[in-house]
Amino acid sequence: MTAHKGLKIYYEKGSYMKKLYIKQKVFKITDHYPVLDENQNAVYQVDQDFKLIGNTVHVSDAHGSNVFTIDKEVFTLLPKYVVKFSNNKEIRLHSRLRLLGKQIDVLPEELGIVLEGDIFNYNFSVYRHGTLIGTIKKQFLTWGDTYELTIIDESHQDIIVALMIAVDCIKDSQSK
Repeated sequence: MTAHKGLKIYYEKGSYMKKLYIKQKVFKITDHYPVLDENQNAVYQVDQDFKLIGNTVHVSDAHGSNVFTIDKEVFTLLPKYVVKFSNNKEIRLHSRLRLLGKQIDVLPEELGIVLEGDIFNYNFSVYRHGTLIGTIKKQFLTWGDTYELTIIDESHQDIIVALMIAVDCIKDSQSK
């Protein structure tokens, strides 16, 4: 995992994009890992519970406060996940088949969140009402799954982190 300390990338509004980095363990029954910023400071802590059926992931901030929980819906043909934020808001991710692979829908549609990309290699652009708010990129040739998240609109940081973790859960459940 590489991070450029102090590097701020500017875009047209004059604000900088924030980068977050995730590096997961290679061998895992449950997942426990931090989400780091550009200076290697923990921003989130991810803790996955072991269950025989289903999957629950708890994500807290650097102070240990719950930010959101991701639960897998059981007994569905294709993976479905529910993200419950600490403010009682909720989003759902549904994996569905399409002609050239799989697509992930983000519901409710009124939120206007769209994931565009390739589920086979984890590279996604995240849009809200047609405006790019972030990207998710998997880095290859690394020991363990390593991701770089670019947060363009920091007000959507929790959603982008939740989407990345849920997409990773979808990919893991499909590989089982």
